[in-house]
Amino acid sequence: MSMINEIQQVVILAAGRSRRMERLSKNEPKCLLPYKGERVLERMVRQIEELGGIKRIVITTGYRADIIYKMFENDKIVETVENKLYEEDVNIYSMSLALSKIDGPCAIFEADTIMEDDLVKYILGADFDGKSVWFTRGRFRETQYGGILKTDTKGNITDIRIVSQYQEKYKNYEKLSGIMRVGPGEIELFKALINKYAKTTVKQYYLNAWIENLKLLSGISADITPFEFFTFNKPEEYYQVQRKEIGVLYPYPPIEQIPVEKLKHIEEFDPERVKELYEKMKSDGVWDVPLIVERKTGLVLDGQHRLEVAKSFGFYKVPVILVNYDEVQVWSLRKEEKVSCSIVINRILKKCKPYPYKTVKHKFNFSIPQNLHINFSDLKEN
Repeated sequence: MSMINEIQQVVILAAGRSRRMERLSKNEPKCLLPYKGERVLERMVRQIEELGGIKRIVITTGYRADIIYKMFENDKIVETVENKLYEEDVNIYSMSLALSKIDGPCAIFEADTIMEDDLVKYILGADFDGKSVWFTRGRFRETQYGGILKTDTKGNITDIRIVSQYQEKYKNYEKLSGIMRVGPGEIELFKALINKYAKTTVKQYYLNAWIENLKLLSGISADITPFEFFTFNKPEEYYQVQRKEIGVLYPYPPIEQIPVEKLKHIEEFDPERVKELYEKMKSDGVWDVPLIVERKTGLVLDGQHRLEVAKSFGFYKVPVILVNYDEVQVWSLRKEEKVSCSIVINRILKKCKPYPYKTVKHKFNFSIPQNLHINFSDLKEN
């Protein structure tokens, strides 16, 4: 099932020569090194395309642009644009070239990132619609350097910096991951600023355009440490990644059918999304995705909108996968709202007050089936 969200375009930065990879990148850039039978860049494009909903992927090339062009020349949604200044460009000219092909909100990836499927879905999904997002690796640590940011108590970005080493004054900052979303309210200004900055010198990071105009370009941070993802700049880091199995999921648990009246929302929902999903399911004529429900309490961890659709259809029961909450990763999309298994349960059962829409996020150790094809008649009361 394709996503219902605003991101339909993606930028992948793949122009660099990767000199720190030594002999491994002598003949081709590091994003073309293999991981589990696929080239890293090839894997990323496949993951993006398999989600559905993406209409354009722009890849900036430089070193061995010919190889990357050949790889994707028959892919209808991939366009490569060559950066002939890649030897001197840090990455701002690559970004300028890519954004010249973009005409709406987009997600930006660095080509050497190896991610689990769920992270790609999270970045490109509907949780962040309407916002610009800088995805982070969590708290800035003493062994790190590079791009960092600071937020207020609600997660709004108040400062972005590029630092050469850790300092105590940055202990409350978060480490950038190299992944971001540029929302509908910022994309046109961002494009204009990138073009302006790229004309002054290509020996700068594209981050500078945002850093120096932070009052005009609003954004939030989102920690992606619940997911598995890796980047590599040196041979030893690449070899470490090779030994890892990223995003391994177990078979999903048995699917059961539970009365709708026993299920409880943990957060509010978007009525427009309910209508859209209702019309889609009405057209399909089948129920295809189960709800994920906490076993002991009936709390709906995934499927708030599908629960409302079931009520709209007047169904007596719905297909669900039951899980134990203490086996599920849970975090908040809103920094002002603290969540944990016990906090969520206590709030819903004692206060009977759902969280605001897009607050509580869960990650499961199994893939959620998308094609159950359960007839509506099977969900009505006998």
